Amino acid sequence: MDDRTLWRGVFAIPLTPWTDDDEIDEDVLRAEIEFIIAAGARGVIGPILVSEFQALSEAERRTFMRILVEQTNHRLPVIVNVAGVNTAQAVGYARYAREIGADGVIAMPPYALRYDLARTRDYLRQVAAAAQMPVMIQNADIAPLSPDQVVALCSEIAHVRWVKEEVSPRHRSIGALAAMRSPYVHGIMGGGGGQYIITEHARGACGTIIAPEICDVVQRIWDLLDAGALNEAATWYERALPAINLEFAMGMAFAKYVMVKRGVFKNYRMRAQADPLDADDIREIERVYARLEPHLIWRRAADAHRNAESQGDRNG
Repeated sequence: MDDRTLWRGVFAIPLTPWTDDDEIDEDVLRAEIEFIIAAGARGVIGPILVSEFQALSEAERRTFMRILVEQTNHRLPVIVNVAGVNTAQAVGYARYAREIGADGVIAMPPYALRYDLARTRDYLRQVAAAAQMPVMIQNADIAPLSPDQVVALCSEIAHVRWVKEEVSPRHRSIGALAAMRSPYVHGIMGGGGGQYIITEHARGACGTIIAPEICDVVQRIWDLLDAGALNEAATWYERALPAINLEFAMGMAFAKYVMVKRGVFKNYRMRAQADPLDADDIREIERVYARLEPHLIWRRAADAHRNAESQGDRNG
């Protein structure tokens, strides 16, 4: 089936769960992937910035990629991040993505060396040749490309057909790229936690790539937008927005804390921060979560059982 048919809606990015010994908690990562699937996301993608990929060793990145493909087991499209600090590293990841059976790859141009356009073109050409599958350009402020440059790269390089558009202001960048109507660009996805999901959808985005903690709610918003139910979509968006804003303010420690609340994570450790949240952060997260919790769609088994018993008591 055409990737343009399959790749639409919320693509969730697994966070990297850490053990107390600062190693990837592989069991929790697998549970997180199951949560993403059960929550109704339309794809998974990682490890990218939300996954703390820059803090992963090369071996850890490959472990993450392998588990992502293994655990998903063809139930959703899987896009793996192959971005590297140089071309050789990215090509190595792209070959590995092909070996493990990923459905696509995403690559930001080298973010440390800041390649010029000619080197970026060669970089993506080599990545695509190694991957032999759809390639998504991660176009971010750290290594930005103009809409004209993106279209040129997609038209010139086989397999390079998708864009995660994050150049500020991202909603206008999405609109400018979509307005070009290039047949070589199969789709444009936004991000930003879903903060601009309504205007991104209106401007031509085909999906959004976000952290997973409320991906069920964000997917509900997307489905309503696709159905043309704009008022209902706005209601759900306004329910989710305080949590989305806290993610912007507090980063992925917020996302991990919510995953603990939802019964998926054991802790909210961050590799780069010993104490990522203070007492006031936690108090505010608890306040926002309490207001959002009645609208969460995915429920862990224990919560679902309690809710069923409670409903039974009321009906009895």
